[in-house]
Amino acid sequence: MGSYEMNLGIRLFRLKSIDREELEGSIFITGYQGFGMVGYLTSKHISLQLGLERIAFIRTRYFPEATLYDPKIGILYPFELYYGRVDGKKLLVLVNHGIPHVKERTNYAEFIGKLVSDLGVSETILVGGLDPAVKEREDEEYRWIPIGNTRHKLNAPILDGKHVIGPLALTMMFINAYGIPGVAIFSYAELYRPDPKATIVAVKTISKILGVSIPVDELEKEASVIEEAEEKSKEFLSRLTGEVRSEKTPHEMYM
Repeated sequence: MGSYEMNLGIRLFRLKSIDREELEGSIFITGYQGFGMVGYLTSKHISLQLGLERIAFIRTRYFPEATLYDPKIGILYPFELYYGRVDGKKLLVLVNHGIPHVKERTNYAEFIGKLVSDLGVSETILVGGLDPAVKEREDEEYRWIPIGNTRHKLNAPILDGKHVIGPLALTMMFINAYGIPGVAIFSYAELYRPDPKATIVAVKTISKILGVSIPVDELEKEASVIEEAEEKSKEFLSRLTGEVRSEKTPHEMYM
């Protein structure tokens, strides 16, 4: 895989030397930090749990000025590309630790579409979170959208007649424009906090699509921790409300 660049101020910065032929026929997976951060958490979880190798990162014009250190990986880049073979499947995963600057989100999505097309990716799986208000039945866990002439038929309602917005919407459009078939999966998620439970739904769905086992133990632990914290918070607020009411009662009696 040599140097790759489009006239968009965006380029692929190679970290490992891999021939383009090796990447042909890969299944591409990615998502962003939208509702429940499901797309981001899913792609990150898959790359780590399946032991994929970091091979490159995408250098944007408005590159985020932030990083952190992960003992398992090292210095993190905002937009990292991971690759590996798992049970005979070639997996190419883009982990978006950051969010592309608003001024170049369209260029970023077009870059991804052309990149995976030029690399000969066979299909793509995009992941995002979905507002639970869309649910028509309580047992619904996710909805999905087919991209191009996909061979997949998922056991869930299709998300039709509803707007998809943000970087994921742009990526869907350019993936489709470059003729790469696939699916977009939308787990019902908490809107304003990371949602491990919704991520588990996405990971299990992808596991079935790939025919590859992907452990979710870590996500289950994270979900338990969040639920426990929320229960404690509710209990605290309930006690606080009770105390406030009890303090007000004597004053109300004198009114």
